[in-house]
Amino acid sequence: MIKAEVASYGCWRSPITTDLITASTIGLGQIALCGEEIYWSELRPSESGRNVIVRRGANGEIQSLTPSGNNMCVLVCMNMVAVPFLW
Repeated sequence: MIKAEVASYGCWRSPITTDLITASTIGLGQIALCGEEIYWSELRPSESGRNVIVRRGANGEIQSLTPSGNNMCVLVCMNMVAVPFLW
């Protein structure tokens, strides 16, 4: 059993850390529709924080389009067009 500890307001230690909360979180963004296919970007903290492009096909199959080990970023050109690219 854990022993109770008295601490001042805001000074207590919590077993819940930011790493624990964000480790399995996937961030979604850049959603685009093309016919019956849906494309989006995912931020994957469990993969060193890399961003990937994902597609859900008309048949419901979900596929990562960004090769493993690569990262996707969006570059906004001077004419304000968002262009995804890999690094």
